[in-house]
Amino acid sequence: MIRHILILSLLAINVVQFSYSHTTQDYEEPDILLPGDTLLVDLDETVVTAFNRPQRLLDIPGSITSLGRIRLEREKPSLNILPWLDNAPGVFAHEGATNTNRVTIRGIGARVPYATGKIRAFLNDIPLTNTSGYSFIQDIDPAIIQNIDIIKGPATSVYGAGLGGTIAITSRRPEAHQAGISNSFQAGSFGLINNSLTADLPGNKAASSIVYSHSSSEGYRENNRFRRDAISSITQLQGSGRSGLTLLLSFVDLKSHIPSSIDSITFVESPSSAASNWLLTEGYEDSRRLLGGVSGSHYIREDLRANLSIFSIWHDEKEMRPFDVFYEERLSIGTRIRLGREIRGDGVYAELTAGGEALFDYYEYSNFENIGGLGQQGGMISDNRERTGRYNLFFQADADISDWSFSGGVNLNYTGTDYKDRFRSRGIDRSGWYDYGIILSPRISSVYKYSENHRVFATVSHGFSPPSLAETLSPEGAINPGIKPEKSWNMEAGLRGQAFGKDLFYDISLYRMMVRDLLVAERVGEDAWVGRNAGASRHQGIEAETHWMILGGQKGRSGYLEEVSVRMNYAYNHFYFTDFTDLDSDYSGMRIPGVPRHVMNASVYKDTRIGLYAMAGWRYTGRMAMNDANTSFTSAYALLNLIIGYRPDVHDRVNSDLYLRINNLTDRHYASMILVNAPSFGGPPRYYYPGLPVNFQAGLKISFR
Repeated sequence: MIRHILILSLLAINVVQFSYSHTTQDYEEPDILLPGDTLLVDLDETVVTAFNRPQRLLDIPGSITSLGRIRLEREKPSLNILPWLDNAPGVFAHEGATNTNRVTIRGIGARVPYATGKIRAFLNDIPLTNTSGYSFIQDIDPAIIQNIDIIKGPATSVYGAGLGGTIAITSRRPEAHQAGISNSFQAGSFGLINNSLTADLPGNKAASSIVYSHSSSEGYRENNRFRRDAISSITQLQGSGRSGLTLLLSFVDLKSHIPSSIDSITFVESPSSAASNWLLTEGYEDSRRLLGGVSGSHYIREDLRANLSIFSIWHDEKEMRPFDVFYEERLSIGTRIRLGREIRGDGVYAELTAGGEALFDYYEYSNFENIGGLGQQGGMISDNRERTGRYNLFFQADADISDWSFSGGVNLNYTGTDYKDRFRSRGIDRSGWYDYGIILSPRISSVYKYSENHRVFATVSHGFSPPSLAETLSPEGAINPGIKPEKSWNMEAGLRGQAFGKDLFYDISLYRMMVRDLLVAERVGEDAWVGRNAGASRHQGIEAETHWMILGGQKGRSGYLEEVSVRMNYAYNHFYFTDFTDLDSDYSGMRIPGVPRHVMNASVYKDTRIGLYAMAGWRYTGRMAMNDANTSFTSAYALLNLIIGYRPDVHDRVNSDLYLRINNLTDRHYASMILVNAPSFGGPPRYYYPGLPVNFQAGLKISFR
């Protein structure tokens, strides 16, 4: 009943916002700066809001990579945002299939089996991280994204002290677009079809964007079909100048078959094969997700601003697996409130921010027999319900004094879960209450402006990652109250600046993160994991990136060339266990599996006045350990991608973009994802998810304004 009321309410909001925006006056394009838009045009003016207040990228008090609209458009559309995230140093994305992936930041989350965990994610201030600590960023339609800010490490108090960091996604801003309609079509190898239709309806008091996307693919491997339909709308309403309102509604319906991981022999001899048990049962995930939110801002007075967000997420899923049939339904409702006060004096600017977030999760899940592993549903195995409340309070203070900027904050978290075992196998009731107390996470950072175009920054911060309920259960299914959250202290320092007339941007960070109460996922069955705190790890490394506008920007154009630019980044990841004993095995000093020690990205972009352009991208991934004992490693590999396109000058109101993309040009055989600590159930460990061989994508985008 709650679910149907929620859906009807969100649809009603959507109808109201559409009718309101459609009746507004003629559009006049605003003179505004979008975060990340000018990253390759004028680096000095790139604005980032992920640290609570709008700041130039140079002045951010921590490690961050901003992927702006222009940069995302040049990379071309994808089925999900993971290829975009892979462009950020310190971020590594495993992509085994369209619904099987894992994102890590600085090695955090590398040992989570099939999902992105221990990293917080937001879309327009709406949390994409559930109360179990998993983030579902792969379901967000890339067509609605304006920019992505990746905060590395627990460096911000306002978004919560995520152990690995925060991915802050901003949807497209209707007010920044002219009235019109555009369609982006893409077709490629293995039956790929990807189409997005966008309508922009701007106005003086309201502006809306409505996006419908369809994606499908037969897949490279057996049992690898994929289909996703998504419809989203974003509306911005402007009040009297002191108030603003943004409404977001997004619905995604997808079905994705699961080929699963394979062993080393199959990986070499027949990489397009699916795991035999998943092929036999024709395993798949069939899910729907509805996300809606309303966020508003209001200036109570000139120096006091209030922000309020109300949001809800509904998720319904069926998964056919060789060992069972799994059903889950989750309804999340929450709110965020934030108050900001500006203080100005002689040569001093300060801003105080305080607020909180409350998220309530109602989660039901059950398992049924898969008779003979043939895809036929049998009797019930388990029936569970969780009610979880997560509460965050935060305070942050920022001050600019002369050539110094200071930022400090604290985050206070409490999470509690009421677990109900409704199946009671053998008459045993495993119901109970679980919480891990209040966690206080402080942060302090500073930036020093030692010249007009160069900065040095330093940060000390605390982060944590809560255990999921599954990790708190004993092998017998009872709640283990002794399980603790993973916690860490993070220290980092860096240099950031511009040179050669602001045409060269550089960013270098050095960091060390000490994680304690490390959670170990011990596998006790084919899909049964038990968590326990087993030790500590150290994550330290270097991240560096540079963007160089060789031609264009401050230097202007030359002949038929409009722009020539180069991007490069590198991450050195030295992650290892400092104190880790699993059962009778001591892994202290071993590399943390699932993360390569060396990762490098490089790309060259060239644009001409006649509309021809090209971009070549190269990515090197070093070898990585596949298990805690470091007895098995992947091979290092390098991938070369090429994009060639043409943007003809058709008409003042018509823009078009025709392109061809070639991925893995050298046809390199590699693993795009590994299953860390893959078990052996009567055969060799199934570590590998094969990456795609050489493949092609052709696209056409037409916009009428």
